[in-house]
Amino acid sequence: MLSARRCCASGCTSSLTSLPEAGQPIRLHCFPSNDKVAQHWQQILELATIRKEKLRVCSLHFLSSAYNCPALRHSAGARLRWDALPDLELTMPRLSRYDLKPVVARSDEEADNTYPPQLERWDKDLVAVAMPHLSLSPPSTQSRNQCVAESAITAGHSKTLVQLRKTRQCVSRQRATIKRLQQQICKAKAIKFGSTTMRRMASNSRKLHFIAARGMRWSKDDLTAAIRLHHKSPAAYRMLRKDWQLPLPSESALKRRTCQFFKSPGVCSTTLMLLKQKLATGPEHQRIATLCFDGMSLSPSVRYDQHKDEVIGFDTSSSTENAQRVLKPITEAIVAVLRGVSANWKQAIAYYPVNRTLGQSGFAAAIENCLHASHDIGIRVIALVADQETTQWALLSRMVSPSAPFFRHPVSLKPVYVIVDIPHCLKNLRNALMKNDVAFDGHKLAKWQHVVDFFEADRSRSLRLASQLTDAHIALPLGQKMRVSIAAQVLSHSVASGMQTLVHHQEIEPSALQTAEFLQRVNDLFDMLNSAIVHDKGFKRPIFRESLAAQTNELRKAEAFLQSLRFLPKSGKPEKSTMKFKEAWRLSAASIRELSTALIDEESFDFVCTRSLTQDHVENLFSIIRGRNGFNEKPELAAFVGALRSVAASGLDRPDSAARNCEDDGCTAAVTANLSPATADTSCTSPSDFPTTNIAQQASQPSQPDPILAEATEYVGGFVLKTSRVLECCACKQVLTAAEPSGAHLKNKLFSHAVNGLTQPSAAALQAFSRLEASFLEKN
Repeated sequence: MLSARRCCASGCTSSLTSLPEAGQPIRLHCFPSNDKVAQHWQQILELATIRKEKLRVCSLHFLSSAYNCPALRHSAGARLRWDALPDLELTMPRLSRYDLKPVVARSDEEADNTYPPQLERWDKDLVAVAMPHLSLSPPSTQSRNQCVAESAITAGHSKTLVQLRKTRQCVSRQRATIKRLQQQICKAKAIKFGSTTMRRMASNSRKLHFIAARGMRWSKDDLTAAIRLHHKSPAAYRMLRKDWQLPLPSESALKRRTCQFFKSPGVCSTTLMLLKQKLATGPEHQRIATLCFDGMSLSPSVRYDQHKDEVIGFDTSSSTENAQRVLKPITEAIVAVLRGVSANWKQAIAYYPVNRTLGQSGFAAAIENCLHASHDIGIRVIALVADQETTQWALLSRMVSPSAPFFRHPVSLKPVYVIVDIPHCLKNLRNALMKNDVAFDGHKLAKWQHVVDFFEADRSRSLRLASQLTDAHIALPLGQKMRVSIAAQVLSHSVASGMQTLVHHQEIEPSALQTAEFLQRVNDLFDMLNSAIVHDKGFKRPIFRESLAAQTNELRKAEAFLQSLRFLPKSGKPEKSTMKFKEAWRLSAASIRELSTALIDEESFDFVCTRSLTQDHVENLFSIIRGRNGFNEKPELAAFVGALRSVAASGLDRPDSAARNCEDDGCTAAVTANLSPATADTSCTSPSDFPTTNIAQQASQPSQPDPILAEATEYVGGFVLKTSRVLECCACKQVLTAAEPSGAHLKNKLFSHAVNGLTQPSAAALQAFSRLEASFLEKN
């Protein structure tokens, strides 16, 4: 019969008076009060019935982790955890190798029927008969030393694994800490930049309790922040001010502030005055700038201005031959913008609302007025940037030529170089290639059909040679013809190298090599005339003082290439003697070459980024204007002028739209209303530490049936290896990479200026990538 003073576990004889080997007293624990947990204990301890009031379980059936305080498990107040479970096997006697009976001494049936097992002494003779392969003689000194060495190696290996595991845990903790600190830094920056406005709004809110609304005096920073918010959404601004009772200036106060800018068409004197104050204290090279003209389409509208007592919305500059005034609705606004060459600033200084075009005489007068106004405030204009609008190009083509790409400043008589926007030239060249066969270098011919053939042959593969090409690049749906990225992705190095690869495998006709050469040369020319990153390489590198001679020589070669272009219409019509964009390309290349040389030699520039000589900053300005109160692609004249005033008064310089046509120009507004850049561990194990198993056998895969797909897999695999950190390990690099590229596509993709070249995966890595691709395609 079970007693409350003894352990109820099957086969256990412990009681309150028992002392185990440790010498500590045994504690008896009651069964849990929960019936389900008590039944679980019953099954573990092999009991037939449960009497929870009297049955006890000794402390020998519990591990130290089962106690709330393992150090006090033998004390009188020791308590079990709520999830503690007993273990019947903990009280079983431990067996030593001298007490084990040989396996042959008792059958399995006898061993199963005997519990607990009967321990017998070690019988050497019986073991020698049953297991003759075992050596029972004392180990020799040599074998003992070998065992000691193996044990030391095993212990060292275990220690290394423990250290590696601890290092990985430490790295994981450090990465989590770095991520948390980066988030805190981002929050701190947001609070830092927004705290000034928030604190000011809080202080203004307290002031409103003691000051009348009409007696509140707003600072210039308050007005700047309020104008920016009102520009995004006037309706949201009114809701915040009236419904939420936020301390914000009234709309009339904002209007009084913004109406000081661009009161009438032409040059804005207020903007020029503030710009002069901004640049007065800076160095001389910050006042070197370019003057850019570009137009924005407007919706025709007519409004009556009761303050001026006139109708607004008609172009008053247009007239007929007999001097009779004819009013036409305004459909476009020409904007003049100054942009710093060495300093990243930009500012709109004039606008001209016109019907379709400004005219040659009007454009000449606008250029002269802007040059005079900028010279009066100390800004030196060195270049004039325009697009290929008909009347503008007609005027500029009479003023300059590729042999003399500049005209004299009307005041200082210094040269002002004329540059046509390079992205516009690229789009026009793509359009001409779609309609004509382009002959270059005398006998070579580039055809648009080769681009179409390449796209059709490449589109069906899972891994493509030119993954950026889509149907929109070939068919040019509505709205895509004006996107620069669409033209740049067609006339690119990727398409050229892909064509060469398909010709190598006889997928398209060999004459496509001439088209590939044409695309590659256009790509290099566009990179030279659109450089933006100082530390870039190859043709994307800015024009530096150290490499001025070599880069100007490349520009001369590009001018010769442009001069050799001839356009043969597909319809069979006669060859066109000249193309407007072709002359614009030649003029821009010559102007940039001479202007870069003058800036480096005469103005002591270290380098010149040619992207600062484009119209990207004006396109981004138009994107900000269109983004007022939502998005309006063709605003009315009143909405355009209001948005232009808000931009000039608040200093908005970056558009919010992610689908804009131009990249961020990196410039900040020169005038605002508040004016009166871990080292990786490259240590690794030696190749002898790796298993000797052949990786190629582990990653066995049938040979690739499509050679083009194999070429694409080789290129993508090399890109994955290069972008990952696996090649920082010398042994991994030796196993996963090959010495030289084996495929044609890698050789075609390699740039001429490359130093290290592309990463060539090994055969084992290629087979592994092929298996990964097949597995991915099966799941998708």
